[in-house]
Amino acid sequence: MPGQTHIAVIGLGSMGLGMARSLIRAGHSVAGCDISEQARESFEASGGKPFSTPAAAVEGADIVVVVVVNAAQTETVLFGEKGAVAAMKPGAVIISSATVAPAEAKGFAARAADKGLLYLDAPISGGSVKAEAGELTVMASGPVETFAAARPALDAMAGTVYELGDAVGIGSSFEIVNQLLAGVHIAAACEAITFARSLASTSRGSTR
Repeated sequence: MPGQTHIAVIGLGSMGLGMARSLIRAGHSVAGCDISEQARESFEASGGKPFSTPAAAVEGADIVVVVVVNAAQTETVLFGEKGAVAAMKPGAVIISSATVAPAEAKGFAARAADKGLLYLDAPISGGSVKAEAGELTVMASGPVETFAAARPALDAMAGTVYELGDAVGIGSSFEIVNQLLAGVHIAAACEAITFARSLASTSRGSTR
């Protein structure tokens, strides 16, 4: 198929599965890996090729999208036993979407570079609905050549891609700030609701 890219998605949870389906709809050849047999079956039913280990899933892949929760899981799927990095072909690109500290992102990128691989620091926002629709927001940083290599996957998975600079770690920094702001807004909303309830209670108890 013209324009088809071989892509592997590591992590087929609510976000990863939606992202993988978006890649399949865009016409790419998509392999996937998850420890959950149910997740692998759902992925296979969507037209993907499921595998139980990252190493098996990434064989021959041009792009590897890592959709796990944190730095520890990223470390495991990339560099652990049967991890992706040792099995990837030179010149392939890793799109790392977990929320990690900037220093951790830089460390992963350096270790990937030692193996001849590209690394895009690319946290995501938008939830499972936008993942399914291919309309995620991606806050990404990395060298120009890394963005170019990752573009087929980014175009299929995201509605908005913020290119935040060529230094790995900037994307993670923006994601941390984004989460802090979201937390502040949630806390403020809770305080406002509590205050409104107290006003309503006071009003009901008053007499003229």
